[in-house]
Amino acid sequence: MITVRNSLFGSRLCGLTTALGLSLGMAFHASYLLPGLRWFTDHSSTFLLVIGYIGAAYLLYLGVNCLRAKKADVDPDVTATKEGITPWKSFLSGFITDVLNPKIVIFILALLSQYIDHDLTVEQYVSYGVILSSVQLLWFGCVAMFFSSAVLRKKLYAVSHWIERLSGVALISLSTTIMLQNLGIL
Repeated sequence: MITVRNSLFGSRLCGLTTALGLSLGMAFHASYLLPGLRWFTDHSSTFLLVIGYIGAAYLLYLGVNCLRAKKADVDPDVTATKEGITPWKSFLSGFITDVLNPKIVIFILALLSQYIDHDLTVEQYVSYGVILSSVQLLWFGCVAMFFSSAVLRKKLYAVSHWIERLSGVALISLSTTIMLQNLGIL
């Protein structure tokens, strides 16, 4: 969702740097999850809980900011800096979103736990991490390219404030779900 937002309201470069940030966030998680997968799943439920709450708070923050969106009176071809979306901010938002997303941890654990054993070499761990990050970069890079196309941007820009608000509702819902799951309510 963050890649779509930064591609639509920023630029193609902003979308691509968001994808890069997301990919490096995946690499961050892979760097500590893959080597210690067995230990991590057995001993760190508190760490996962803390990451979950921090991630939920960050998603809530993003969601509230999206809900505050106002109708834009500018041309969609204006520079991204008028919207406050820069490539560096896009990269950071992608990286922080992925690093604080507990679902990425769960995804890596669920996907790779059946393939990881104590006999794997460092090179094998690194290759798993590179593959995960590369697939994510490729996918979100394609998303950025699609949503930053001039034709689509012009059509969607007229309703951009509603897209922002809908994104805000989705982010707040996701944040609430994560918090409720961490509390054991869901």
